[in-house]
Amino acid sequence: MKQIKLGIICAVFMMLMAGCSKNVSKPNDENEHEAINKIELVFAETGGATTSFVIEDPDGDGGNPPSRIDTIKLNSNKQYNVTVKIYNIANGVVKDVSATVLMQATSHEFYFIPSGVSVTVQKTDKDKNGYPIGFLSSWQTAGAGSGSILFKLMHKTALKGPNDGPNVGHSDIQLNLPITIK
Repeated sequence: MKQIKLGIICAVFMMLMAGCSKNVSKPNDENEHEAINKIELVFAETGGATTSFVIEDPDGDGGNPPSRIDTIKLNSNKQYNVTVKIYNIANGVVKDVSATVLMQATSHEFYFIPSGVSVTVQKTDKDKNGYPIGFLSSWQTAGAGSGSILFKLMHKTALKGPNDGPNVGHSDIQLNLPITIK
């Protein structure tokens, strides 16, 4: 009987300890950043204008289609420095979550995969291991045309390498963005 009472006391004590434990944040935990439901791509043409293109998807990746996808419009035979900005919009409050994802850069990488257009994309920023991130990139356009850019943010906890393909890990974002080069 004493063993049963001792077992019950130990079980209750363990449940109390579990209920009181602190939720410790891990810097590379894949669930640490908030939902991303707005993306802004800022294109600065070398020696030219700066233009922003926006994608809004109120329910985030999956579910309903985005409510807004701007067509990326670029000039042919030009170079652009591109900056990605990502946001969480909840209850009318816009929060820039770029810094949060950047803190987890060793577990994230952006991809820009053109289809039907001649664009070369080079990521210009790197994480602390020297691996590409993609918040900053250089885009070189060639001739005129229309097509799409597959835009992906891949989550690669413990998987990221220097030359990973766009299917390593799982996607936090995956969208086909229309693009026109004139």
